[in-house]
This record gives sequence, structure tokens and C-alpha cells, in this order.
Amino acid sequence: MKKLALFVTGILVVSSTLFAKENMQKPISPSKEIIAEPVVIEEVVITETPVLVPETYLTLRLGGDIAPRYKSASFDHGEHGYDINDKSGDDWGGEVALEFMRQIWPEYGLQLGLGAAYQRHADAKSNSYNDGQLNYEFDVPRYDSIPVYAIAKYVFTDWNGWKPYAKADIGYSFNRKSGDFSFKSNDQKFNSSAKIDDGMYWGAGLGVEYHDWTLDAMYKVNTAKLKVDDHDNGYSNSEKFDYSRVTVSVGYKFDVNGWY
Repeated sequence: MKKLALFVTGILVVSSTLFAKENMQKPISPSKEIIAEPVVIEEVVITETPVLVPETYLTLRLGGDIAPRYKSASFDHGEHGYDINDKSGDDWGGEVALEFMRQIWPEYGLQLGLGAAYQRHADAKSNSYNDGQLNYEFDVPRYDSIPVYAIAKYVFTDWNGWKPYAKADIGYSFNRKSGDFSFKSNDQKFNSSAKIDDGMYWGAGLGVEYHDWTLDAMYKVNTAKLKVDDHDNGYSNSEKFDYSRVTVSVGYKFDVNGWY
């Protein structure tokens, strides 16, 4: 009886022990907070390098001459020599020109081009002499020029739309005379055929652009020779007859980048 009581008591103790172990609260591990690292997003901005397009344009120019001058030509008759014209020109002179220009390097200001013009020169101012016995009066022809020339132009900077520049022309001048050579000796008048030879043309000066408008002043020279032949009266002359002046001109630029 005692053995049975001890056996039952042992079973109860073991059962209660196992029950107590199963119901023991498991230690709660501290919660771990996951902190995400900040992600830095870099914004990549792709900038396109602007493509510089060379400037190509036509300029139509109108100009007027200031202080026109002819080289003084001489006339030999018998034992005497005379300057047949005064160096200063008379009346007015001017020109109309068309010029094609293109930038060579867009990042710099150098431009090259070609041009052609019609130049109406001022009249030649004739001289007269009185040697005490005879009175000489000369009538000297003027001439016009059609130059074809190369152009070099350098634009210095862009200041709020204003672009100062330096410019130079050089080319060949086709000269066409207007009138003939004649002189009077007292009441007798002698008419002679005259010829103006072609020559060189060059010019150099400064100017400024404002948007599509240009304004410049250039010193220009057309070289020529005046040839007078009158074998019947015993004279024949060939003299330099260059025409120089300062030309002030206004021009307008026409963009021709899309024309070809």
C-alpha cells in the first residue's frame, strides 16, 4: 500500500515538473531595430556642348567718298611741262558693293571673303596756266572702277551687340574713263584720245557691326595710268593717275547659312 502511494506521488511530482517547465516563460530577446542607411541619389545633368556654326553672309554696302584725290599727271609740250590736274578731286564720288563673307574659325573673329563693287570716282580738277604769251587750259577725264577683290576681316569682340572690326581689301581694278583729254592754247583747242589703264585696288580701315548693320571707314586706292596720244600735234604722255580717298559706307548683312 505504501509502495503504491509512493509510486503515485512520484508520478505526480514528475508530471508537475514537466508541466512547470513547459509553462515557463521564455526570455524575450530585445527587439532589434533595423536602420536603413540613407541612399544618396546623384542627379547627373548631361550638358551638350553648343555647336558653333560658322557665320556666312552677304553684305550690300553703299558708300560715299571723303577727300578724293588724284595723283598729279604732267603734260609735256615743247620745252615746257605742266601738271594737268590739281590733286584734289571735284564733285562727288561713291560706290555700291556686294561682299560674300565666311568665318574661318567660329571661336575666333577672323573672316575671309570676296567682293565686287562699282565705284564712281570724283571728277578730276583741271589746271590752267598763263606763261605770259600763251594761256593753257586743260580738260582731264575722270574714270570709274569695277574692282574684284579678296577681303580679310577681324571682329574683335561683342559688346552688347556692338562688334568693332578691322578690314582690308586687295584686288584688281577694271578702270573705265569718262571723257577725253583736251587743252586750249589761246583760242585754239586740241582734242586728244585718252586711255585709262587698269590697275590694282586696295583698302584698309575700321568699322562696327550692330546686329545686321555695318558702318565702316576705309582708306582706298585705285591705281591707273593715263595715256594721251596725239602724234599730229607732237605729244604723247603716259602718267600715273591713281585715285585715293576715304570711303564711309553703310551695309546690311543677309544670312546665307541655309542657302546651300
